[in-house]
Amino acid sequence: MDHSPNQSRPIVTQTTTRAQRSTRTLRDAILTLRLAPGARLVERDLVTQLGVSRTGVRAALQSLDAEGLVVRGRRGVFSVAAVSAEEARQIYEVRAALEPAMARLFIERATAAQIAALGAAVMHAEAAARNLDAAAYVDAFGAFYAVLLAGSGNEVARRILNTLNARIAYLRHLTTQRAPLARQLRTVTLLRGIFAAVQARAPMLAARRCAAFVARSARFALDVLAEST
Repeated sequence: MDHSPNQSRPIVTQTTTRAQRSTRTLRDAILTLRLAPGARLVERDLVTQLGVSRTGVRAALQSLDAEGLVVRGRRGVFSVAAVSAEEARQIYEVRAALEPAMARLFIERATAAQIAALGAAVMHAEAAARNLDAAAYVDAFGAFYAVLLAGSGNEVARRILNTLNARIAYLRHLTTQRAPLARQLRTVTLLRGIFAAVQARAPMLAARRCAAFVARSARFALDVLAEST
């Protein structure tokens, strides 16, 4: 009897791990557009595809619902959510309001290790673009902004943007698929410009470059979404 609590712990851990794995698998399929917006997500099909229990699938769908990547229909069936042009516009408005301020704060508060990590993300983005590795390219941009937000030291702003993280990643995947190599390399150059302003300890320049970067991204994303409708 004394050993029963210890015996139950691996079962809970295993169940949690399976649910997390299911969530990651589904999230990746949605973000990389292998599951198209509007695609129905039937539990029994997902159980077979993912090799996990129905409980794990339900937990994954609930997590992705909270992230805004899936929506529940009137009959309780989930489907892949679509980011509308209006929602995208609002997401970019939030980014435009917060990210320039985070760049200024980053210069004031970031550690040497965080500055180095910011530069490493730029290098990874350029290497991914030249290797035509869209997934690594998007991941590098995610890493850049994760470091920027962490180094800003503003936890409230970081939490606000983290609630949009999945939809921001979705938009990055969508636009990366449509962007020619020349545009991707130009985007990396602009990202490098933000990093150069950070290295120069020029907060206002970094903020202006962040704002211009978001505005450019917004225009392209809205064009891509308009073409998709």
